Amino acid sequence: MVQASKLDNNRDTLPKVVVIGGGTGVSTVLSHLKKVANVTAIVSMMDSGGSSGRLRDEHGVLPPGDVLKCLTELLPDDERSLKWADFLNYRFQKGEGLKGHSLGNLLLTAAYDWEGGTSYGIEALSWLLKIEGQVLPVTLNNVELIARLSDGSEVIGETHIDLRTQDLDRKIEYIRLSRRAQLYKPVADAIKNADKIVIGPGSLFTSILPNFLVEGLSEALKESTAPKIYICNLVTDPAETDGYKTSDFVQKITEYLADGDKLDYVLVNNGPVSDLALRMYETEGKFPVQIDLEEKSEMVRNRVILGALCRGKEVLRHDSEILAHTILNLE
Repeated sequence: MVQASKLDNNRDTLPKVVVIGGGTGVSTVLSHLKKVANVTAIVSMMDSGGSSGRLRDEHGVLPPGDVLKCLTELLPDDERSLKWADFLNYRFQKGEGLKGHSLGNLLLTAAYDWEGGTSYGIEALSWLLKIEGQVLPVTLNNVELIARLSDGSEVIGETHIDLRTQDLDRKIEYIRLSRRAQLYKPVADAIKNADKIVIGPGSLFTSILPNFLVEGLSEALKESTAPKIYICNLVTDPAETDGYKTSDFVQKITEYLADGDKLDYVLVNNGPVSDLALRMYETEGKFPVQIDLEEKSEMVRNRVILGALCRGKEVLRHDSEILAHTILNLE
């Protein structure tokens, strides 16, 4: 196992780990993994709500929000960078046109424009911030996410899917893109050179699976010899995964992989969750994911790994340090 205290300045000597997803879930994984691995975050680009959605509509840019979360998490753990994180996450509370925007989203939008494109903007800001790793958009195509519901109706837009509050008995059957999207070539290169590939955690239908709708990603994963490690969510989501058990998450991920491909490992929390958190999440219709997979499951190529992976008394998050060490110990 690589120890953080023994890191040197040459990150090329560290194991190469690719993390696929978007939003808060993936940024949590990056928090400690950046200290013990050479990490690449591959980020979904279908966000359509909040500050990201407004910038997408008004400026015609790809949504910066999930990219910003990963950039912020990959900042070094020094005092200067911690102050940078505060500034980047600052959200304007007033001002026509400014209210609701985060400074980081505005900086990324400016970088996209100044540098002549999304990928160049991300590279420039990554260099200025001296992040520990790299962040890659899964695609440079501007597409909308569409969910097909069990009654045959459709919901258009990532935010409308994720934040549904009505008719939740209409379950999501599948998702698709508004048009074809091509894989950003550096993503394929990162996967080809990876020692480990991590999928999730995060909102299943709006953060994780949208990446697999991009042409070329599933094929690149199948061709890779690196183990594919899925981190199952801690709780269900009433808008997306109400009533899902661990097998449902794994089954849905497998459906979006290339034909014949499987996950190598699945990490599942079986550790204690505080009563306070349970009560708070229950008010939002969220419940701990029930475990119905044994250590050796035919749904997984190698095995299911159960462990105390959760932290937090009120807000539940995966324990980034435990995840990092578990990931690096898998063969």
